[in-house]
Amino acid sequence: MQASVDPSVAARPSLRRAWWIWGVGAVAYLVAMLHRMALGVAGSDAAERFDVPVGSLAIFTSLQLVLYLAMQIPAGLLADRFGPRRTLAIGLALMATGELLFGVAHSMGLGLTGRALVGIGDALTFLNVLRLAHAWFPSRLQSLLAALTGLAGAFGQLVSTVPLEASLATLGWGGTFLGLAGVTAVLVVVPLTLVQDRPGPRRRRRAAAAGDTPVPEAIRHEPIGRTLADAWRRPATRQGFFVHMATLTPFMVCGAVWGVPYLTGTQDMTRASAASFLLVGSLAFVVTSPLVGLLIGDDARRGRIAALVFPAVSAAAWLVLLLWPGGTVPRGVLLGALALTGVGAGASVIGFELARRAAPPAASGAAAALVNCGGFSASVLAALVIGRLIGDGTGGASTTQHAMAPILAAALLGLAGSVYYGRRVAAERRAAEHDAVPPAGAAVAAD
Repeated sequence: MQASVDPSVAARPSLRRAWWIWGVGAVAYLVAMLHRMALGVAGSDAAERFDVPVGSLAIFTSLQLVLYLAMQIPAGLLADRFGPRRTLAIGLALMATGELLFGVAHSMGLGLTGRALVGIGDALTFLNVLRLAHAWFPSRLQSLLAALTGLAGAFGQLVSTVPLEASLATLGWGGTFLGLAGVTAVLVVVPLTLVQDRPGPRRRRRAAAAGDTPVPEAIRHEPIGRTLADAWRRPATRQGFFVHMATLTPFMVCGAVWGVPYLTGTQDMTRASAASFLLVGSLAFVVTSPLVGLLIGDDARRGRIAALVFPAVSAAAWLVLLLWPGGTVPRGVLLGALALTGVGAGASVIGFELARRAAPPAASGAAAALVNCGGFSASVLAALVIGRLIGDGTGGASTTQHAMAPILAAALLGLAGSVYYGRRVAAERRAAEHDAVPPAGAAVAAD
């Protein structure tokens, strides 16, 4: 008699390969985050190089975010139709080209062209890393993989601070950005040679024997318009959209754009002290991302609870900051609120998990793209409105504090949307469970 084989043991070699393939994508996302946040420490150098006021450099950040947002739907569709292997390579090539132009630029025009290419390439990374995770890993690991992907991005953000500043001081503008472009260009060949979009037939058979089948080899794609409409029609996608809005927007707007002006303008801080306080939020983001994945796992109930708790945490943190009497917040309270902002950002991956679990495999990229639009669309709008409200910065501490209100508005709107669509998801689940139960007295078929 033929000996039986433990399915989990049989699947281990392919699972090890899956980790390597996902790791390639995670490195690409780390590099993308480094490119995205590079201007955070290079602003003064850029102003001197392009001979413009520092305030004028806000257009670089705005351009990148707008293009990143505009590319989310195309990026999701590319992930579904052309696969992560080619799309990740295209994204890395665009970022390398953009950073090359930025490194040699001496004018705003060429510099903006470079940052535009960086923004487009950046948009092609995150969704494709999630696509690889969906294709190669069993469902019980999806929450963890989404969180670890966010962790890779968080490390990229950390590299864009002190290490990048040290590089600028040592290698100068050209050495730093041309070196970054060169490293990224070399990485283009890595997904082309090491990444496979989905498992082969043997891996699928092993996964099926283990009771958890990955994405099938042949996927039938619906027309693009129908794919997007169906994805948005699902309440789980909409809940993910609002969860992402509530949790990511405060961190993105505060950490990447207006955090330092807020802290120096309302809390009587130096720029160095403000940067150190914002670093606490970034570290909280790094720590929270994997913990959220471990906490949720494949437990749908925990995911539903987290989809309400973490948006509430983000909203509560900014309620305290913006409603504190007199506007000057005690340092301990301020530090705690910024840490909770980072915790919320680390939990933003919950939105992608909500959408993934409700989406068919062929449309998971489109669903993830719609979720990603939640945080980034709100971030762009909030950043622009805050800039309008602050004006020339001469309005004083009270004006600056009130100008940050769009952050709280985004968090509260996201929380409300998560509650509303969470109830819709629960109602659909109850209806499905009711339909699955046979009516009382129904005849039972004989063996």
